[in-house]
Amino acid sequence: MKKKDIILIMIISFIIIICLGINKYISYKKGEFIEIYVNNKLYKQVSIDSKEEFTIETKNGYNVVKIHDKGVEIAKASCPDKVCVHAGIIHKPNQSIVCIPNKVNIKIITNEKNKPKEDIIVK
Repeated sequence: MKKKDIILIMIISFIIIICLGINKYISYKKGEFIEIYVNNKLYKQVSIDSKEEFTIETKNGYNVVKIHDKGVEIAKASCPDKVCVHAGIIHKPNQSIVCIPNKVNIKIITNEKNKPKEDIIVK
């Protein structure tokens, strides 16, 4: 290998290490609450530390939600494709599980103080 090849490999390696560090720093935040929306309305807000299982029933079907191990998952659903069930457990802020046929949206959020403030509000 030539000297230029070694320099190029070192530069690419350095860029990869920096990107991994930035990714680790961004995903370091811990989720504190789980928000569950049904038909775009807040159905329930639960602490991420709780352990519970409940069923959400709508006119479109049902979803069995399990909260455990500082995360949340949909264990069973009546939707035909079961994409929400295959999403698995989520535990990081801004991750979400969506069941479109049953109109259920589950997301993990951080403390209200840490949320970015809106710059512009449009009516």
